[in-house]
Amino acid sequence: MSFDRILGQKQPKQTLKNALQNNSVAHAYLFYGQESIGKKYTAIELAKTLNCSESVEGEACDKCLSCRKIENRTHPDFFFIEPVKSTPTAREATIKIEAIRELQRKIAFHPYEGKVKVAVIDDADLMNPQAANSFLKTLEEPPSATVLILVSSHPFKLLPTLISRCQAIQFQPLTPENIKKILKETMTEEVMEENDLNFRTLRSRGSVKKAMTEDMADIANIRQEIVNLLETVSFDRMDIVFSHAKSWARQSDQWEMIFNEMMELVRDLAFFRSGCSESEVYNYDIAKRLKPLASRRSLKSWLEIFNTIHTTQLALSGNANAQLFFENMLIDFCEAA
Repeated sequence: MSFDRILGQKQPKQTLKNALQNNSVAHAYLFYGQESIGKKYTAIELAKTLNCSESVEGEACDKCLSCRKIENRTHPDFFFIEPVKSTPTAREATIKIEAIRELQRKIAFHPYEGKVKVAVIDDADLMNPQAANSFLKTLEEPPSATVLILVSSHPFKLLPTLISRCQAIQFQPLTPENIKKILKETMTEEVMEENDLNFRTLRSRGSVKKAMTEDMADIANIRQEIVNLLETVSFDRMDIVFSHAKSWARQSDQWEMIFNEMMELVRDLAFFRSGCSESEVYNYDIAKRLKPLASRRSLKSWLEIFNTIHTTQLALSGNANAQLFFENMLIDFCEAA
């Protein structure tokens, strides 16, 4: 059955099933939550159910022509918009006003083949300002027989006026059991040892994409490097400051991973310093090493370090001098005694 294909997300699925059974489907939804936890697939399943010719009790059959067409994104009443890069070298993909205007033109007509027109806008927070303002007009005066679904991992980036015109449904991170099940079912071409499976599940933080795409060897090496740094960095070892700053400044393709690892490790150290248990930290597999390290600084110091990491990450999202900012960050680590 349709929604049963989505692992976890009991509450969002039940909310949608109730709306389907009571004929009270909203004209616009906002599916939000962290990346890769089932938001987009739930939106597609909703589109299938709304247009299924043999649906039963709020579930699509997955077999009729309409379901198959929506699954393949060839249904004339199903529209899927996602960010695209304007040029191969562009930093970030966006959704431009041209894509929104094309969607508006298409949904202005009555359904061509199905019962309801459904438009899914994936990563809706990447609409540029012109596109967002144009789409707001559609939400204010929605066409008949149309359901609009915004999917976002960063809803705080959306215009408040967009959010207020949608029924918001929050999606939760997947459980470790669901992540393991997905890994076993989808990564059949790889012989995955139990330790690798457990490490991927630990690293996933409930996100399928993170569990499947991350290079576990790179992650382990960077994490080891950062822990070594946090154990040794001081004003007596400025050679470490300058060598790491120089090295990291050259690895712009690794910055996201480096900053994420640093923030998660420092978060765990702050948690341990405040008396939290291993069950409350991300890197519990190296808890025996982190606990003594956490006790070397005060909670205030770990929080200051966390803030300087975040500030540096924001600075490097622009055109800042990378080596200089990394040096400043690591010097701040030394000062946070």
